[in-house]
Parts: sequence; C-alpha cells; structure tokens
Amino acid sequence: MEYGIMDLLEGKATRRFSSMHNWGSSGSITLDHGLDGATPNLHPAARASSRKKPEDALHPEEVYRLRGDDHDDLEHIEIDHQEARCCNTKYTQSLKHLLPFRPPRKDKSLLPSNNAGMFSYVSVSWLTRLMWRAYRHGLNPSDLWTLQREDGSEVNSERIEKLWEDEKGLAEKDKRKPELWRAVWRSIRTRVLVSIFISVFQNILQFLGPSVILKMVLDYINEPQIDNSYAGILVVSIFIINVFRGAAFNGMFVVGTHTATRVTGAVQALIYKKVMKLKTGGEKLSAQIINFSNNDMERLFEASISCTFLTAMPVIFTMSVVYCIWILGPWALIGQGVYILFYPIMGAIAKAQSNIRVETVKVTDKRVSLMSEILNSMRLIKMYSWEDSFAKKIAGIRKEELKKHRIGALLQAVSSTVTPSISILATIVTFLAYTLSGYSLKSAEAFTIFSVFNAMQFTVGVLPFTIRSIAEAKISMTRIQKLLELPEHKKRAGGLVNNNLALQIKNATFAWEINNIDFKSKSGPPGSAKGKNKPDTKTNGEVKGEKPQTNGHVTSGQANGIKNTVSDGKSDPVKCIETLFNVNVSVARGKLIGVCGSIGSGKSSLISAICGDMKAQCGEVQVNGRLALVTQQAWIYNDTFRENILVGQKFDEELYRKVLRVCALESDIHLLAEGEMTEIGERGINLSGGQKQRVNLGRAVYSDRDIYLLDDPLSAVDAKVAKHIFNQCILGALGNKTVIFVTHATHFLEKCDEIILMQNGKIAERGSHAELMARKGEYYDMTGYDASRDKSENEKEPDEKKDEAVNDVKKEEGEDKEGRGKLTTEEARATGSVSGKVYLTFIKESGGWCIASIIFIAIIIFTLTRMFNAIWLQQWLDQGDGLVEERKLNMTKENTTYSDDELKGDISQNPMLWMYQLVYGLSFILLLFTGVIKGIGVTFRVLAGASKLHNKMFESILRAPMSFFDTTPSGRILNRFSRDLDELDVRVPFFLEFLLQGLLFVFGQIILVCFIYVWFVLPLVVIVFLFIVVDVFLNAGVRELKRLDNTLKSPVTQHIGSSISGLSVIRAFDKEKLFINRMYKLLDKHSSSLLVFRLSNRWFTYRMDFMAVCVTVAVTVICVFTKGLVSTAFAGLALSTVNGVCVFIPFLMRMKSEFQSRVTSVERIVEYAYELPSEAPREIPSSKPTEGWPSSGTLELRDVKLRYRSDLPLVLHGISASIRDGEKIGIVGRTGAGKSSLISTLLRMSELDSGSVIIDGVDISKIGLHTLRSSVSVIPQDPVLFQGSIRYNLDPFEEHSDDAVWQALERSHLKEVVMKQEHSLHSKVEAAGENFSVGERQLICLTRALLRNSKILLLDEATASVDIETDHLIQTTIKEAFVSSTVLTIAHRLNTVANYDRIMVLDAGRLSEFDSPENLMRQEGSIFREMMQAMGVNTVEQMQALT
Repeated sequence: MEYGIMDLLEGKATRRFSSMHNWGSSGSITLDHGLDGATPNLHPAARASSRKKPEDALHPEEVYRLRGDDHDDLEHIEIDHQEARCCNTKYTQSLKHLLPFRPPRKDKSLLPSNNAGMFSYVSVSWLTRLMWRAYRHGLNPSDLWTLQREDGSEVNSERIEKLWEDEKGLAEKDKRKPELWRAVWRSIRTRVLVSIFISVFQNILQFLGPSVILKMVLDYINEPQIDNSYAGILVVSIFIINVFRGAAFNGMFVVGTHTATRVTGAVQALIYKKVMKLKTGGEKLSAQIINFSNNDMERLFEASISCTFLTAMPVIFTMSVVYCIWILGPWALIGQGVYILFYPIMGAIAKAQSNIRVETVKVTDKRVSLMSEILNSMRLIKMYSWEDSFAKKIAGIRKEELKKHRIGALLQAVSSTVTPSISILATIVTFLAYTLSGYSLKSAEAFTIFSVFNAMQFTVGVLPFTIRSIAEAKISMTRIQKLLELPEHKKRAGGLVNNNLALQIKNATFAWEINNIDFKSKSGPPGSAKGKNKPDTKTNGEVKGEKPQTNGHVTSGQANGIKNTVSDGKSDPVKCIETLFNVNVSVARGKLIGVCGSIGSGKSSLISAICGDMKAQCGEVQVNGRLALVTQQAWIYNDTFRENILVGQKFDEELYRKVLRVCALESDIHLLAEGEMTEIGERGINLSGGQKQRVNLGRAVYSDRDIYLLDDPLSAVDAKVAKHIFNQCILGALGNKTVIFVTHATHFLEKCDEIILMQNGKIAERGSHAELMARKGEYYDMTGYDASRDKSENEKEPDEKKDEAVNDVKKEEGEDKEGRGKLTTEEARATGSVSGKVYLTFIKESGGWCIASIIFIAIIIFTLTRMFNAIWLQQWLDQGDGLVEERKLNMTKENTTYSDDELKGDISQNPMLWMYQLVYGLSFILLLFTGVIKGIGVTFRVLAGASKLHNKMFESILRAPMSFFDTTPSGRILNRFSRDLDELDVRVPFFLEFLLQGLLFVFGQIILVCFIYVWFVLPLVVIVFLFIVVDVFLNAGVRELKRLDNTLKSPVTQHIGSSISGLSVIRAFDKEKLFINRMYKLLDKHSSSLLVFRLSNRWFTYRMDFMAVCVTVAVTVICVFTKGLVSTAFAGLALSTVNGVCVFIPFLMRMKSEFQSRVTSVERIVEYAYELPSEAPREIPSSKPTEGWPSSGTLELRDVKLRYRSDLPLVLHGISASIRDGEKIGIVGRTGAGKSSLISTLLRMSELDSGSVIIDGVDISKIGLHTLRSSVSVIPQDPVLFQGSIRYNLDPFEEHSDDAVWQALERSHLKEVVMKQEHSLHSKVEAAGENFSVGERQLICLTRALLRNSKILLLDEATASVDIETDHLIQTTIKEAFVSSTVLTIAHRLNTVANYDRIMVLDAGRLSEFDSPENLMRQEGSIFREMMQAMGVNTVEQMQALT
C-alpha cells in the first residue's frame, strides 16, 4: 500500500508511489488518526484540509516506514504500510508459523521462510523448487531471494546497538565491566528460549523411542505368545515418535539458523558502523576487521545454533537415570556416573581448545594483516624483486600458526575418540558391576540399557562441540568489544562563534591517539613488532620499541591498533603523541590559504587536525562550515568513474561537466573504454597517478562544500595541467570558497591570500607572499630554489589560456586504458559436485595414497572395535548359564515351551563368565588406542596438506602477473587466505574425521542387521536407492549455495577494505550513512545466501531423517512379526543398533553435506594454487648474463609496443630510442601519456606486445625476472613501506652493513629523521608506512636505490611529494651517487630534469620528442617548451637557472 507524501500530509491516501529528494535514508512517519477520522496528527493546516474517512477509525495508528531501496541518493522512497490490528504484538508474525498452511507472499522476490506455514517451515519445503533448479541448472546470485526486513542487518544492528548502550548503562549501575555478549544474548534470548523448548520436546521423543518403546518390543519378542494387533501398535508408535522427533529437531535448527543469520549480519554491521566512527583507518585495522567478518562470524553463527544443545544433556540424563534405575536398580547409577565424569574431562578439553584458539587467532591476524599489506603493495614488491623476503616472512608466521593448529588437532583427536567411547564405557562398567555382584542380566534389560546409553551418545557427542562453539564465540565477542570501546572521531562543531571566520584555532596542541590494544602477541616471527624490553636486533624486519614517528601524517598504525594487552603494564590503553604545537590560525571565509614546509613538518597533520582526526590536547578549534577533503594519496574505490566523483549524490549534468572541465578530466573520459561509466578498479589501478588525483579533486569540487582542504593535490600532475587546475579550479570554481591548500610550488603560493609555513610541528611563519619575502626568513630561503621563473608569464589572468591543457590532449588511448568498461572480473564459481581432481590433489598434498590407506585402516579398526563391543555383549547374553543346548534338547524331548530368558538361564552361573567380562573390558582399551591413532593421523595429515596448499597458493600469487591483480579485487584473494584457509585448517579436519568414522560405523551396523535379519535386505535396497537419489542429485543445491556463500562474501570483504582506506575522505564528505547503507545491502545479500545455504542443509537432513525412520520401522516390523526366528539378544542388538544409527544418520548426513560444502574452500584454494597465470621464470640459468650485469647501463628500445592485456588496445605505440651509458634522461608528458608504462616495460611488469628492450647487449625478454629486476634500481610513483623496522624496509635481505645504510640515509637527507627515532634503524614502521609522511616515504625509497647502486636507475615521480629544497638536495645526491649510472626520471616538476642530458617527451603512447632540453626549448611548437612556459620559464637561460 503506497501513498504520496504530500497526500499523507493532507490526510489523503491515493495509493501511488512518490518520488522524493534529499530525505533521510530511513525512518518512519506515524499517523495517529484518532477515533474521529483519518486526519493525520501532523500539522493543524493539514488536519483542517483533510477529508475524513469513517472506515479508518478502525486503524487508530498507521506506521509508514521509509526505506531507501536500491537508490543510494534516496531519490526514491518506498513506504511500507503496516495496519494496526487488535492483539498486534511483536510476536504476531512469528506466531503465524503455527498455522499449518499459509498463502504464499505476493512479492516472490522476498525470502519465503518468514511467511511459510508450520509444515513448510519445519520441513523447509519452500526451498524444494530452488534445490531442484540447483540440480538442473546450477545457481547464480540472481536466483536468490531478498532477505526480509526482520532478518536484515540494519534492523538487527540498530537493536543490538541499543542493547549495547543499555548494557553499558546497567554495567555502570552495577559497578561492573560491560560485556558485549550480554547485549547479543538479550537480542536473541526469546528465539533461543523457543529453540530450547523445541529441543526439550525433541529430547523427550528421542528418549522414548530407544528406551520405553524398545523395552516393550523386546518384552513382546521374549514372550512366546503372538499378538499381531499389539505388535502393530508398537510399530505405529515407533513411526509417530520418530516422525515428530525429526520434525522437532529440524524445526529447532530452522529457528536457530534464522537467529544466527540475524546476529552475524547485525554484529558485522555494528563493527562497520564503529569503524566509520574511528579516528583513522589503515592496513592494520582493515586486516583485523576482515578477520572479524570472515572467521569470527563463523564462530558466532555456530554458537547461536548450538547453544540450544546445552539443555539436551540435562534432560536426557535425568530421564535416563530414572528409567535405568527402574530397570536395573541402583547399579545403573554407575554408568550414569561415567557420564558425570565425562563433563569435567570434556570441559577441560574444550577449555584447552579455546585457549589454543585465542593463541591461534593472534597469529592468524598477523598473517592476514601481512597478506593484506603484500597484496596492496604487489607492484612494488615485484619491481624490487622482493618476493623471497616476503615469502620468508609469511612462512615464519605460517609455521607458528601450524604449531597452534597441531595442538588443537591433538585435542580434537582426543575429543573425537572419547566422545563415541563414553557410551561404550558406561555400558561396560554398568554390566560388569551388575554381573560381578551376582545379578543375572536379561537380554531385554541389557539391550534397553545399551540402547539408552547409545541414545545419550549423540547428545554427549554434541556437547563438546557446543561448549567449544560458545567459548570461541565469547572470545570473538571479547575481541569485537575491544574495537567497540575504542575512542571515536568527533567532528569539529561549527557555529560556535557567530563571526566571519571559516576556521579558527587558538593556542592548540594536537596529538595522535595511539591505542595499545592489539590482538597480536608481543612476540612473533621476523617482521613482527617486539616488546620494549627486547634487546636491539638486526634480524629481518624486527623492530625495537613501539614509539611511533611523530613528524608525518600518522594514521591507522597509531590510531587504531587493536591489541589484547598493553605493551607496558603501567601504560594507558590510549597514548597520545603530540605532533602539532601551539597552533594559532584564523581563516576568513572565502580566503585561499597556502600551507608549505619541508617534509615531515606537519602539513598533513594540520589538515587532519582540522578534520578532527587528531586530539586537541589544549586550545580551541572552531570550524564554521562543511568540509571537503582531498588527501595527498588519492582514494579511489571500485565503482564507475562517474560514481567516484558523485559518491552517491544526485547527478547534475551541468555541474558535472563543469567539474570535468576545471579538473582537466574531459580528455580522460575519452581515453576510457566506456567513458564516464567505465568501471575503475580497486585503488584506481586502471588510472594513472595524475588521473587519480584529479578524480579526487573533482569529487571535492562536485560536493559544493564550504571549506576545502587540499593536501598537495597538484604534485601528481604535470606543470601545464597543474596550472590549468590552479587557475580554473582553485582560483575559479572554488574562488568564493575557503581553501586550505598544501603545496610545495612557490609559483602557486604567490597567488594565495595568505601563506602558512610549517616547521617541526609549529607555524614558523605566516603572512602574504610579499610580507614573507620581505622578512627574508625560512620562506624566503625556500623560494630561492624556485626563483628563476618569468613572473610576467605567471601573472597572466587565469582565463587567458583557458582549457589549453585540455584541448591539446589528443583523444587517443593513453597510458592506462585498462578496460572495456568492465574491469573487475566476475569471481569464477565451479558448478556441480566438487571435482575428483580436487580430492586427488588434496590426498596427494596430505601424504599420498599410502598415508591415506594407513589412516583408513586405522578408522576401520576403530569402527570394528566399536561394533565388537555390542556383538560380544550379544554373544555373552545368548550363552546364558552355559546350559542353553541342554534345555533345547529337553524342549524337543518333553515338548515344552520356554521363554527366551528361561531358555538361557542365569548368566552369572556361567563358568566362563570371567572370560566374557575380561574381553568386554579390554575392548574399551583397544577402542581408545585405535581412536587416538586414527584422530591424530587424520588431523595431522590434513594440516600437512593445508600447509602445502597454502604455500603453493602463496607462491602462485607471488608469481601471478600484474594483470591478475589489476582485475582481481584484493578482498577476493584475501578471502582465500583468511576464510577458506580457516575452513581447511580447522573445519575440514574435524568434518573429515567425523565423516569417515561415522560412515564406516553406519555401514558396519547396517551389515550387522542384515546378518541378523536377512529379510531386512529388501527394504534396505529401496531405502538405500532413495538415499543415493537425495544425496547424489538433490544435494547439488547445498554445494551450489555454499559456492554462492563464498562468492558473495568477497564483496563484503572488499567494501570493508575500501572503506577503511578512505575513512577520512568518507567522513569529511559526510558519506558515512551512504557507505553504511551499501554495507547493509552487501551484508543482506551475503546473509541471504548464508541463510539459504544453511537451511538447504536442513532441507536435505530432514528428508534423510525421514528415510532413516523408515529403516527403523522396517526393522521393527521384521522383529515383531518374525518373533522366535532369532533370540531376544539378537533382536535387541538389531533394534538398538538401528535406533542408534537412525538417530545418528541425519546428523551424519548433515555433516557429510557440510563437509562437501566446506570442500568448496579447498576447491577455491586449489584453483589459486594450480590454475593462476604465471609470469616468466624468475631465473633462466641458460641465458643468465655475466656477473656484474649491467656493467655500463646502455639501453635500447626497439619498436616497443605494449598492451596491458590481450583484449585491450596498445598503450605504447612503437617507441624506439637509444640511450648511452651514464646518460640522464628526463621523461615528461601530460598525464596518461604512457610515462609509467614505459618504466613498466623496462622491468617487464607487463610483457611487450612486440619489439624488444636491450640492456648492455642483452635482450631482457630472454633472462629471468629476478635477474632483471634485482639489477635495476627503481623509485616508484607511490612510495610504499612495510611493517617491520626501518632497516628491514631499506635492506630486507641484509646485504649491506649498518655503516652502508647510515651513509645512504645521510645521502638521502634522512639521517636526522631516523636518529630522532627512539631505536634509530630498528624503530617500528607501521603498515604502509603510515607513521611517516609521504615525502619521508619517498626519501626511504631513494635510500633503497642508493643502497642497491645499480647501473640503471628509474625514478617515477620520485620527488613529487617533497619540498623544493629537499628536491634540490635529492637531485644533487642523484648526480653525485649515480654519476656513472643511466638515470631515467619521470617528472612533473620540470626543474628536476632541466639539466638532464636529454628529454623524452611522450604523447598518447608515442615518442613525440627526444632531444636535449636546450634544443627542445628553442624548438617552436615543442610540447616540452609549452610545459616550461606553463611554469613561467620562456628562455633557455631561465631554464638553466632552475638548476
């Protein structure tokens, strides 16, 4: 029922859809009609003009919920109308499930389960059509239903959020620490109690079948009289009890699965919303949140379902104690005592498993964090040929992780052996004690007790799993709670003072907040951070101390590190590192403020302080207006080009075109395959550095905010485009806005209204350009390095050469034309059953067929030992007192009839009683021994296989070409190394052992019954056929849905990583709600697949259970209608066996289905381990150059043509050039001209389409990649650092002495910065180098190149983020240190290459000019000359003066 909003306000109900703009994303309107009519209680004017409708008096209140369906800009609002009803409670919808049948919902796209009747709900029949479709055609994400609102993450996360706030209030009131698990428990309490009620009902029925009814059947068989009607009643009773038991069991699971889906979706949404409120993001936080989402949610899901089993043991135990005492007397308590002793044993094992899990999670977090860092920095790792170093680090962490897993596997082996043995031990102890005391044990009594203990086995067996699940979930809750308790970002409040100031900071000191909480232990393998008391060390990546660098823009490493323990027991959980001191800034509205200073002086920190990412230790901060942020390193997320600019805002064609024009993006649109609708890859991989920065700037301009914070946005673009952007965008489009503009370019600073010079975290100078020049202070000295420009040229009006930068760019394929609209590939999903090749590969990696055969034999021995126990009991009882044969002869001679008990006599009088008792007792010892051997064999070999597959997958990832990473989101790869590997390490061993053990046991028991009753073979054949049909054919749906579950999890992981990396941008633009709504949608899509997958297991198991009931009924029919053919002991053995098997089979088949679905994770790992494309070999011994190659550094390009993938156009068009040894070559060109692509060809990051590159007479395509890349030094466009120490980042292979490292640091002008660190070379570097400024990171990359000291040096915008003075010093260092080396430098700052030997000008992938800078300056129409003129340099003399 849909209404127009205006009609609602006027009291009209016209049932039409309304289009609205700029409403909140969700909410509700409550229309209180009153009893006198339909007038909404909203506004007097509206009420006066409304038309009364008497019939609406029946509905005193109507709620209209606003939902921003699929439109992120909320252009369309859906209004859900809920009519009030009498007796309308929050349980009304749930109580409708008690109706036997319900009509289907009209909206077929919504999940049907919430509207299903009781029969359909319990049996999951509404899923049958989808399961059939899965078998016939396979499944796609589009085949899934949409999650209903009550199951969605939004509603449930808001509820848990409220309960968490309530819990904090209650905790404060009770003077205790708040606990997240209490809030989660309160959110699911009612549903869990309903599940427990169903569980108790099921437990009662589960007990009645194998106890009371079985005893009645055996008593009937024992008596000689035949009563077919009584026998029929027994058969019908068993059928009804088992059918209702199966339905109750399935219903309990269905309710639990819905509950678990709600909880996991809600908690993930809660985590994400908290992340949106944290101070800063970063790689470290991203890896931990992804681990929460992938691994911890699995624990929480299992705990939400299995917690209902906690009541099963007390219920079954109580009933069995009472019944067994009634049958055997007090002696039955001995067997029950065994179960009581079992509790603390399994509790101890579960506690040990939980402790190991805590330790394992810490190491897994560390591995996933490093893996995330590797994936995000893969291009640089390949450029440096550092694969071996990172492989060593990952191997070290993985080795430690496997140690923890092996301990857990050992405990699992003990648990899996003790659990099935406990019922056998209880039986043995009870019967031995009973017979040793001189009592006679009857067959009916013995096998009733045996059957009761067997019935308890399932309950007991589930108990350790339940305890472990709850314990692990509680650990996960504790981990998540630590995140939720972190301090939150507070936006700078505006309007505090009513004045004309846009920004005012008074006497403020700002600090980065560093959280000492972390999940990781303080010790670790190479590359991990060490405790403060650790002695100084020089090993790979190890660091000493935790004190962070305070010069640069510190982000996640400091702000959001989440640790279990505080590194120093006396330190506070949150430590503040003061970075900006005594800041005083007043900025009037509409002013352009330039911010400059040397690297690490605090420029980016000032921007962060204004955004609210830093804590104000003292002073006042006032921000009057909405902020727009352009970060120094552009944030681009995986969406279309247009959406990266709009970010959820309404599309305004005129404004959008203006943004493209002023940000010089018009030409880039034509270079993209699908124009503005082209998909941009994760982290903007298919855009050049300049394009990314201009998109970043375009986003800010389009947002139309009040205050713009621009952190060095022009460093990544060439001089001509920079001038265009400054004139058209900053001075033009943003002319009436307040702009804080960080830059190193003094010719832009001149036009700023005011300039702030930062130095050592303080404002050193402040004033206009003229004022600061007159003072002749620091600013004057800085501009001295850039004083050779022609001022008159630079003083032209901004519009004089309007659009020249844009109009001159040719509309041809550029450097990174990376896709035909769609870039990211769809994730491959196998269909049908898991390939036999996957199983064969897994067996091979786990030790081969020999080991597999030994383990299989051990499981067979264990199974036979379990069966022997029951068979021996039957033999013992059938022998009676040893006089059975004599009585049979007497029966024949005297023609008398004995009951079965009379025939056997008193077994305590048997002369061989001691032998039966001894063998019966020893069988348990053999059972334990074979069980432990079997358990260790299975789990340890699976772990060995998991280790090998991980190593092969990691090696395969390292060897994959860059084109693979360009088209594959890192979240998809990370999913393999987190969720899938966790399945292989933890779940697969458990399920495999349980499955092999269970299948062989069931198979053996069925064969045993066939030996006792040959007639059982006939119904068995029919039932086995049905089993196969259901298992082989319809079980395809379970596998398909598990694959969908895996596939739909990747976008969630990717969204988390992308959001955290752009946290400051999202928050500055007030887009938290938009990204949270997107997270809701992604979570709901995944939750839908997860819920349907789990319920498909129940669909499958329920049908298996019904067939198992048929088996039980068939055996019972044969027993009661063929009485006298076999002894009561044989009948008891058959019935107790079948009862045990039939209770166990549904659970076993569920485990089989679970195992098959878990094996899809193995399938995904095998895919990445063996099927990924690979780069050329790292080493080719036959063509390896001589030692010391390249010795001179000559370089020749012969008709070089390059395309990034075979389906893409060329990005380099036949470039030919010859470069002499020792020559210094500058590579310039407009953004997207192919400069970085040319550098890529020299390192073979992509193989050439045609042509060749010759270095010192060697064709680089003929040698190994490691040989090539390790012989060339490179300083990349995006400087990347890794977690570890400073020394590790400079020299990961420890090839150089400390003295050499210090010399290199001195040459790169970083020595003083490093010496200021608490532990100098061994000081900590955070993930991605987040505790260093971008400029400092570039200098560290320069130091790497100085240490390698190759004959060829490649610089890709290496000094774009450093100030002019430092740039000048670096260029001097390069001239001195690489005087005999060939240097190729890509530069947008033309002064850095003005004194080079020759300049290579690229244009649209072609070599346009290649000559000395002097000749190019004299050449009319030269592109190089035009670029120089854009800087204000018009003559050769002026150009030479730049250097």
